[in-house]
Amino acid sequence: MRLRALLIASVIGLSGAAAAADPPIGSRLGERTTKNQEKREREAALGAQEMARCLVNKKRQSVRAFLATVDAKESKRLSDGMSGEHECFSMTEGNDLVEGRMVTFPHDIYRGMLAEWMIKADERTFAALPALPRQMVYTRNWYAVSDRDASIDEMATCVSESAPAETLALLKTMPYSPEEGAAFGVLGPHLGACLRVGVRVTGNRQSLRAGLADALYQRVANPPPAAPPVPATTTTQP
Repeated sequence: MRLRALLIASVIGLSGAAAAADPPIGSRLGERTTKNQEKREREAALGAQEMARCLVNKKRQSVRAFLATVDAKESKRLSDGMSGEHECFSMTEGNDLVEGRMVTFPHDIYRGMLAEWMIKADERTFAALPALPRQMVYTRNWYAVSDRDASIDEMATCVSESAPAETLALLKTMPYSPEEGAAFGVLGPHLGACLRVGVRVTGNRQSLRAGLADALYQRVANPPPAAPPVPATTTTQP
């Protein structure tokens, strides 16, 4: 069977819409709604992961160029070029009655999932990255096209540099799995230490995971320019 998946990038989020009103106090509707919401988010995340893996396998050069550009117009052009129908034989939840599935990504998660599968395609390189001391300030040219708040990209960059092994361990887990939760727990102290004072992180697991994947990938693919050497000072004797 040939399973086609129609990819539309940067259209809607992975998480479902929130309930219109809170359930009555004492009812079990709230518990069921929460579980159904988590199930929908997990299924959407898994489907998006499969599509990202397919894109990296089939259009790797386009993915690399998309993640490398720091120009907004070029980013959109490359994203549009990767949209459309793709035959992905590994897509889950397929059967002989299913001809295709539509998978949608918000831009920031789209980038992060593609970065995650690019990392997995060259895991040895990323596993060898050393932990670096935290810096006072982080600025990177790719922040302009990530579609995230700059404070989130700064935090993700800080974590990917100060805890690369822990970040890679997170990316090796399945979305919304107990192992992913445990990996986030290990990263918790690093996330707290790297978050700018006065900033609160909002969003679900996958948006944070995407930011960390993007930052770890960019550490290798688009590193900051080396700082110029500090000129030596000379002293003269009176």
